[in-house]
Amino acid sequence: MKNTQIIWVDYIRAIACFMVVFLHSAAPLLNKYNELPLNYWFIGNVYDSLVRVCVPLFFMVSGFLLLQKDEALPLYFSKRFSKLFIPIVFWSLFFVLWRSFIENDSPLTFWHLYSLVLIPSYYHLWFLYALIGLYLFVPILRKITNSADNKLLIYYCIIWFLAVSIIPFIEKVSGIDSKIDLNSISGFIGYFVLGFLLGKKEVSTKVFIISCILYLSLVSVTVIGTYYLTMKNEGVFSGYLYSYLAPNTVLAAGSCFILIKYLAINSKLFQMISISKIIKIISSCSFGIYLVHPVFLYLFKNGDLGFQLSAFSGDPLLYIPLTSFFVFTLSFFIIFIIKKIPVLKLIAP
Repeated sequence: MKNTQIIWVDYIRAIACFMVVFLHSAAPLLNKYNELPLNYWFIGNVYDSLVRVCVPLFFMVSGFLLLQKDEALPLYFSKRFSKLFIPIVFWSLFFVLWRSFIENDSPLTFWHLYSLVLIPSYYHLWFLYALIGLYLFVPILRKITNSADNKLLIYYCIIWFLAVSIIPFIEKVSGIDSKIDLNSISGFIGYFVLGFLLGKKEVSTKVFIISCILYLSLVSVTVIGTYYLTMKNEGVFSGYLYSYLAPNTVLAAGSCFILIKYLAINSKLFQMISISKIIKIISSCSFGIYLVHPVFLYLFKNGDLGFQLSAFSGDPLLYIPLTSFFVFTLSFFIIFIIKKIPVLKLIAP
């Protein structure tokens, strides 16, 4: 069981990591509704909707891995925050300098450095700040998840889903502000518990098929709903259904988690030793790939590597996957090398 756990966890990490790169390759199209042919914008919408589950998958895998451990508090905090503090400091400073001297986005000031305590210096670094809050709650969640039965954990997930997805959805549709206060269990913390539950549960073929159908159905809801809301908003992009806590995203993330886990355990292709070894290496580099990939997105977009490559280079049906592949590959090799250097590997644990 231990080996199969490692296999499916690595697959989810690796796939989620590529999804992040894919999402950021497609995203620039979405704010160009009135400037692009509709089919180009729609391709970006479809691609982005397909991989919108990427960050929730990371949260769920983290929940599965962390909540089943039993560690003393000092050991837990020293391990978790040593792996988080150094990357936050390094990459925050790196991207402050990057924005000032490479992108010429804004001059470097003391405020940029001071604000790093609370504000991410680049769009993708919000994930690290979110992890700080989640890691603080893990010791409490461990006591709950390890002592409670599955029915109680399922009950928690239902209440969490109501708090972060259903009630906000009803408020948006009806225009009525609910006075039901469920803030105490809101946020991304529910993904940790959901990942813990789904990670422990064996997946039958029937559940796998249902998950596939549900995932594709929810992606369709995201695509059509986002198109409708954007069109209704006179072409100004409406990303409500793209939210990581929207009902469609939460359910799609759970479904995607199940189907990847099932394939990793039951598919002969996924279990091939050569492929599994590659996936394991990519998985070990996934955090670093996440951190560095915006650099290559920018360099390719501006032609700084000898040629331009982005969603705008041609037909996005082809160029979004192409951009994603090259950005992901270069990011992987850079992080793979960094992890071989004792001092530098601390910035990409």
